[in-house]
Amino acid sequence: MNVLLKPFTDFLSKPWWLFLKECSVFLGSNIAPLCLGIIFFLCGVVSTIPYQTDAPDTDVIRILFHMFYILILASAIFLAMSSFVNERRQGTLELLYTLPISDIQLVLGKFFMGLFLMTSIVLSMSIIYIFYLGDAPWYIALSGCFGLLLVGLYAYSVGIFASSLTDNHLLSLLISTLIIALIDVGGYLSGLLPSPAKEIISHFHGLNQFIAFTRGVISLRGIVFFLSLTVLFLFLAVKVLKSRRWRGSNS
Repeated sequence: MNVLLKPFTDFLSKPWWLFLKECSVFLGSNIAPLCLGIIFFLCGVVSTIPYQTDAPDTDVIRILFHMFYILILASAIFLAMSSFVNERRQGTLELLYTLPISDIQLVLGKFFMGLFLMTSIVLSMSIIYIFYLGDAPWYIALSGCFGLLLVGLYAYSVGIFASSLTDNHLLSLLISTLIIALIDVGGYLSGLLPSPAKEIISHFHGLNQFIAFTRGVISLRGIVFFLSLTVLFLFLAVKVLKSRRWRGSNS
């Protein structure tokens, strides 16, 4: 069994090393408490809004989830915008290119950092604001937490892809925002189209895919949707890095 798992563990050892490096840089800087402080401050602010209405408790929980959906999208692309931008600006990307590490492993190392951050943020959101303060049923808190995690990973992968395209933080953030807007806002335009284009475009609408999770349902269609987008943008990031590496070796 160990012999069969060895190629897999050897492949993941380098992304794991890169993840540990990312953690040490992130947690050892002033950026970590600042970013996380802003995120949880905003969580606290938006969590008070639904309780200003006379809506039933179930509707309040769904409104909270919708607000946290927008917040996790913004948090993910903000935290991911410097994934490769900083490496390029500091000249460490070229150093990584000289190491025996593939482009897939580079992207996976960055993605592991996103998995760690998104899991920490989403769990805190769900436990504190949904389950404890919101007094939501455990199955709704659990399914909503899982849905938010999928959303966060998809948005973080968009941020990784955008950061691989440029060496400017604001441009990386802008590209991420445009992609997210196209996927999430574009679905609202489906009502203007005739069938079957209406049904096809409405399927590519992130919020629609997320809504089922806020009702306590683990949606297989939503899982496939968000995971497919995550894999797609990670794949595109690998292709961008491969193209840059090839151009660098031929310049």
